[in-house]
Amino acid sequence: MNRSSVASGRPVRTPLKFPLESQNEIDFDGSSASVAVFSRRKPSRTCLADIEQYFRQPPPQFLDLELAVCWVLECLLKDDNYPSGLLQKLMREEPQLRLSETVLQQALDFLEQQGSISTYTQRCPSRGRPRRMLHLMPDARGQAEQLMSPWHSWLESHRLVLN
Repeated sequence: MNRSSVASGRPVRTPLKFPLESQNEIDFDGSSASVAVFSRRKPSRTCLADIEQYFRQPPPQFLDLELAVCWVLECLLKDDNYPSGLLQKLMREEPQLRLSETVLQQALDFLEQQGSISTYTQRCPSRGRPRRMLHLMPDARGQAEQLMSPWHSWLESHRLVLN
């Protein structure tokens, strides 16, 4: 913090500003001090209309590991696919949902460790290198189908909220 003098002769603290900094007044036994608090959160809403707008156009819902596993299984129950194809399909079919590549990879690793999926390569004439295709193992099909009921229930409840 910089120190500067005021007409009274007492030093006054002038806080340095950083991009992710906000100033908060903290009360210590009757004397308050301005403290810099670092946060990556977006600035708070400025009025009630902003909050109303949030509910009209909610931000996308990111899938966690469990939901990502269900999405992958739903897709692979229908047909073999490749990882980036799963992401594209989610954006097309469920535009209010998002899935990070990291969580998708964790879901694929989980399913591979469980022995639920296998991979193979497939050459594509429009691409230089072959795609890593994902295949649902026949033994895992029954368990995958059992997960579809709770997955679709979750999807429907969140579709109502997010649309």
